[in-house]
Amino acid sequence: MKMLIGLTACLLMPAAHADEAPLIEVDVAPEDTVTYSKNTSAADRKKKRQRIVVRRADDEPRQPAHRDALSIARELGLSDDDTRPEQQRKRRLLGKELILGGEVNTSARGRRHYDLTPGADDDAFDTSGTVKIEAIWLPTPTLAAFASARATGEAGLHRQGGNARAEAGLALDNAWLLKTGLFGTDFALQIGRQRVRDKREWWWDDNLDAVRLHYFGSKVTAFAGIGKPLGHYATLGRLAPEERGQMRAFGNIAWEWRDRQHMELFALRQADQTRRALVGDIIPRSRADRRDPRLSWVGARVRGCAKPGLIRRLCYWGDLAQVRGAEQVYDLDGLNSVSLIVDQAERRRVKGWAYDAGLNLELPFKPRPVITIGHARGSGDRPGTPGRDGAFRQTGLHRNDGKFRGNSRFRYYGEVLRPDLANISISTLGLGLPVSKHGWLETVWHRYRQVHADNQLSGSPIGRNPNGDDPRLGEEVNIIASYRPPSGWEFELTAGAFRAGPAFGADHGRWASLVEVRVDYNF
Repeated sequence: MKMLIGLTACLLMPAAHADEAPLIEVDVAPEDTVTYSKNTSAADRKKKRQRIVVRRADDEPRQPAHRDALSIARELGLSDDDTRPEQQRKRRLLGKELILGGEVNTSARGRRHYDLTPGADDDAFDTSGTVKIEAIWLPTPTLAAFASARATGEAGLHRQGGNARAEAGLALDNAWLLKTGLFGTDFALQIGRQRVRDKREWWWDDNLDAVRLHYFGSKVTAFAGIGKPLGHYATLGRLAPEERGQMRAFGNIAWEWRDRQHMELFALRQADQTRRALVGDIIPRSRADRRDPRLSWVGARVRGCAKPGLIRRLCYWGDLAQVRGAEQVYDLDGLNSVSLIVDQAERRRVKGWAYDAGLNLELPFKPRPVITIGHARGSGDRPGTPGRDGAFRQTGLHRNDGKFRGNSRFRYYGEVLRPDLANISISTLGLGLPVSKHGWLETVWHRYRQVHADNQLSGSPIGRNPNGDDPRLGEEVNIIASYRPPSGWEFELTAGAFRAGPAFGADHGRWASLVEVRVDYNF
């Protein structure tokens, strides 16, 4: 009890020097368009407008000399792709400042031939809209509360074969409390439902119920956290069976060892704490979970930008990771319309690895095109190794969504095929062109090949499985166009086409395609 009282007092007690914090300018991350600069003095905030620093999207960030609770809350609550306006709505809650903002977006998406089969009823055209509201409350100079919620709606305007539907719902994305300046140091404590994210979303980009300890130094930042799902926070759907009882411990250390040169270390321990099923057990279909993993990931990242001379700018990235552990795999058979029976259970040792590396080369002539070259590979399971699985698998918190050098985030392993980095090799070539002061056009090509020919393709929405005889999956081309004026509006067009390779047998040469238009407004 004494420890609990002491911790509570620490969270609510403002640091003695907080009101004397200097004016801080926070530079922009590579994916950012703007970030905020804030004078933490309450008196000066009434007299002065906020300032923002705008920099080309390809510049690497410099760490600020000091971060107050508001700047940290924005950094943790918003993604690097969010471009909220400089001046947001401000109110008072219990006599303290409350900042309100968010975004409205609408999109239309059409897709064709995702089953790669002639005559299949798989074409669809959908529209969707989202309104997201964010609130930051600052009860003390070193304490911030953040919450974000969204209302979503989706309508299927056309679905081949019928079954078009419409649905709408509400969801709570984040609700957490942040205490900065713990014991007068650069440590901070974050408690609640919070977003855990890395810049490339290769490791994680998800909302977790967790407790996280942060360190914000001038050259080094770090965090370590632990969490477990406490519930489902949306009116649509339900907590996924594989998320029930999932305990996660995670951490990251990032070091800016030179100006715009970064090194990072990642670690994740994920353990399913639900009861192991036995052969003959009957399981409700709504709670069916075919895998109970207990896995650990460790990895490193390097990234940065330089100006070597002949090339106007060179940016690079490199990720390396391995996964170790064991998982229980179940073979489930249908018993009736509501239940399944465990027909077989097998324990497998897991040992996999993956890498993802690439370069952006900005050429020294107008319109300053940017060439991107990349290659990624995730290990596969060699046939004939029962009880052992050598395939890499990503964390389950990932999205594989990022930028090369343009305005928009996109699926950098392909917008149509969208594979996880598991038993696959992906070669990438891209060309980006600035088409105006605020516009960008990017063309990206991918070639896919399985490490070991298999009849499964992890993570992909394509409705046809490979044949398991030929590793050549196919090729894909994407076009991403974006326009982001400083008005707060954002316009994006994404188009992709995947051509099936020999791995799809008789469907070799068939195409699947996607076109999506999105409009956002930030406030």
